[in-house]
Amino acid sequence: MVLAREESTYIHQHMEEQQAPKTNKNRRPNKTYKLEKLIICGVLLVTLSCSILLLTRFMAITEARHRVNSLQKQIEKLEGEKEKLRVSVETVSRSGWIESEAKSRINMVYPTQDQIIYINVNPSKVAMIAKELEKINIENAHLKSEKNIPAFFSKLVSVIRI
Repeated sequence: MVLAREESTYIHQHMEEQQAPKTNKNRRPNKTYKLEKLIICGVLLVTLSCSILLLTRFMAITEARHRVNSLQKQIEKLEGEKEKLRVSVETVSRSGWIESEAKSRINMVYPTQDQIIYINVNPSKVAMIAKELEKINIENAHLKSEKNIPAFFSKLVSVIRI
């Protein structure tokens, strides 16, 4: 019986030895996968940043469209107002309307025959006075141009000095 125990112990130890190396061969060393984790985090970070960038650009485009729409509404409103003003200018500029408004608001009436005063004008005197006024205007323009020449040159010299 002792022999059977020793043999059984021997067989038992021999089997443990055979099984132990097998488990070591199949067993791989524990990897930490640090590089793989870092690459995955980097890819996720790049994807997230690209998504945020796209969303901000889309937001800017949407805001620009909103501003364009609001400006178009303003333009339409102002064009309507412009058309109303154009119609009112046309009605006000008609002589019949002006006459009726003058009669109704200011109580204006056409002058009677006794209110009209006729003035007799000599055309030769009017022509002489017009020529004299024209000469005076020409002299004034010449004097102004003579005064402007030194001012022009002084401005030119000041610009050149810069």
